[in-house]
Amino acid sequence: MADLPLVIKIILLALVQGVSEFFPVSSSGHLIVFQKLLSFTTLPLVYDIFFHLGTLLAVVAYFAKDLKPLALRFYEKDNFRLLLLLATASLPTALIGFAFKDFFEKLFENTTYLGFCFFFTAIVLMASKYLRLKKIPMFPAAFIIGVCQGVAIIPGVSRSGMTIGAALILGLGFEFSFRFSFMLSIPAILGAVWLEADKIPWQGDQWPLLLLAVLTAAFFGYLFLGVLKKILAREKFACFAPYLLALGILVLIFL
Repeated sequence: MADLPLVIKIILLALVQGVSEFFPVSSSGHLIVFQKLLSFTTLPLVYDIFFHLGTLLAVVAYFAKDLKPLALRFYEKDNFRLLLLLATASLPTALIGFAFKDFFEKLFENTTYLGFCFFFTAIVLMASKYLRLKKIPMFPAAFIIGVCQGVAIIPGVSRSGMTIGAALILGLGFEFSFRFSFMLSIPAILGAVWLEADKIPWQGDQWPLLLLAVLTAAFFGYLFLGVLKKILAREKFACFAPYLLALGILVLIFL
């Protein structure tokens, strides 16, 4: 696949991002694996930024009905409480991201740990099926979920797997866990883009390909958000664990 045209590689990687960002399998880990398979290991970081912007668009479009009252009627009791919960969860994520930014960036250059991170995500998914605590107060639960999202900056550790898995373990239920996890991804992605904004080529000829990356990731992301919701409704969230275990083994052997 090394001789594939650049535009095809970007479409393939945007497809991988759109699917794996929402499924609990780690989009960053899968992007690393597929770049290795495509012999395209020097993809500029700016493309990763725009892949994530694409999935951010998918989240905003999918949850537009939930986000609209938060923006327009934020002063109402329930809306304001949800905003406070999202802020509470975003705080530890931001602290972890700022404190370990350089460390996390170096991890993208090294695949030796990647298989073990897939194993870790698989364990969390299995735990979400068999370990259910009595519901704890919402604000401590939100903070714990935010810590889990911060840990998921590590490639191979799934953001959705960690946040939804933690919410399920904490007894918050499938519907709330799904909504809260992906609404929480909005400030996380915006923060990550802000940290890497200096790498965006504001002038140059890359913009058609960057726009392609955004739109492709957004399209597939929107589709697979709906698929994940159906999987969660059927309480099949842990079904991704065997796949991650198998992928982790293959990565350790071949990468």
